[in-house]
Amino acid sequence: MNIKNMSLEQKIGQMFIVGFESPYVDEHITKVIKECHLGNIIYFSRNIKDSKQLFEMNKELQKMALSENNAPLFISIDQEGGMVTRIPKGATFFPGNMALSAGGTSEDAYKQGCYCGEELNVLGINMNLAPVLDVNINSDNPVIGVRSYGEDPKRVSAFGTSYIKGLQESGIIATGKHFPGHGDTSTDSHLDLSSVPHDKKRLDQVELYPFKKAIESGINAIMSAHVVFPAYESENLPATLSKKVLTGLLKNTLGFNGLILTDCMEMKAIDTYFGTEKAAVMAVEAGADLICISHSLNKQVQAYNNLLDAVKTGRISEERIDESVSRIISIKNKLKIDKFLNSSFEEIETILNNETHKEFAQKISEQSITLVKNQQMLPLKNTEKILTISTNAISTTGADDSLSERSIAKVIGNGFKNFYNEVIDIKPTAIQVEHIKEIATSFDKIIVFTYNAHLYREQAELVSKIYDINKNLIVISMRNPYDIKAFSYVPCYAAAYEYTPISLNSLIKLLKGDIKGSGKLPVSL
Repeated sequence: MNIKNMSLEQKIGQMFIVGFESPYVDEHITKVIKECHLGNIIYFSRNIKDSKQLFEMNKELQKMALSENNAPLFISIDQEGGMVTRIPKGATFFPGNMALSAGGTSEDAYKQGCYCGEELNVLGINMNLAPVLDVNINSDNPVIGVRSYGEDPKRVSAFGTSYIKGLQESGIIATGKHFPGHGDTSTDSHLDLSSVPHDKKRLDQVELYPFKKAIESGINAIMSAHVVFPAYESENLPATLSKKVLTGLLKNTLGFNGLILTDCMEMKAIDTYFGTEKAAVMAVEAGADLICISHSLNKQVQAYNNLLDAVKTGRISEERIDESVSRIISIKNKLKIDKFLNSSFEEIETILNNETHKEFAQKISEQSITLVKNQQMLPLKNTEKILTISTNAISTTGADDSLSERSIAKVIGNGFKNFYNEVIDIKPTAIQVEHIKEIATSFDKIIVFTYNAHLYREQAELVSKIYDINKNLIVISMRNPYDIKAFSYVPCYAAAYEYTPISLNSLIKLLKGDIKGSGKLPVSL
């Protein structure tokens, strides 16, 4: 593959990563590959039924791209682990970053990168949009939270660089995100534009530190944040659209010469204020190599046409396009596409079903469970009558996957017979609260599984009302561990960091006394 043999249209196509809705090769993805010379794909859980379907679809798409454009695809996915896991079945379900940080070491992060990379590689996925390198220093952050390794920049860096090393040694392009740092925001950029107002000294010590170390370690790609950084950009432009941030800071100051890709350009922080299609051109002007548009066919086609027109009219030089495309092609030339295309699903199943990977994931999960406080509440006794209260399993940010198949009640029901469960909304209704108050005295112990109660205060208020009636109260946070700040009086509190199949299994062991809950908090409470 040589840039000299590519038309301008083909080169522009190489600069887009797009998503589509189906778990099969549909008209949408076929159109952009054939008519827009698309070079790259992003998957979500909507695209994945099982590992075999994913494997076959990747083969079909790679063959189509090679036939149409004589270039393979970057096939990317957000397989962060934990709450952001796009392949929930047919591959190992790994803990998320904060759970890994609570229960493991940087060496474990390296192993997880290796194991995850091996599985993605044989499935035909060559780019993982991970790890998150954001330092979660803001407890009110609604979108990063447990996706971060913690609040200490050095710890985030140690775990992040180790994971990157493992992932890239397995042949996967690692992608650090969200540059220059999304950890100290109280707004989800999926929903609105936010700002990190700190000066350059503070940014250098905290937000930028893990990215600098990742660059030193040879990370292949970095994803930009749709967040404004006034210390570097005087106009109200998010990092994704700021030449001062992407070119001035990331390329020139920090010396990064890998791939710069944008977060999805349909997120409200971009689409509402700048328009996805127009912003695609602005991002390339700022220094981005790859423009991610995850959903709308119309927006993808129009953005492609806008960038093509920008070159034809002289707004962007073809030399600028060549700079990005040369970088893209140099990495694609290293991909072992032929090896994947010549493999069979039967050959790769042993890697997908590797017991070492699964045992590792469960071990880290069990070690991550953190028993912050226990005044003789745990372990539970079989003779006790237990009430469990759990929130509906819902996605709280645009990055989350569907949680519909995850049930605390079902798992606990398999472990304890003398228990009753009440399911509440993430913001409990007055009727739900009154019902729980009525029955609260009838139980020996009550377990409340909170889900970001520090952000959804109605959950914290429910905990308070239960405690007034029954002091034998256990609270377990199923996402951000900051919940206890809202009810420090409870006699027993544990942090699970994620509402996932493996964390539920680990919690049963905690409740039974099979594990001690020895995880270490990666954030301050």
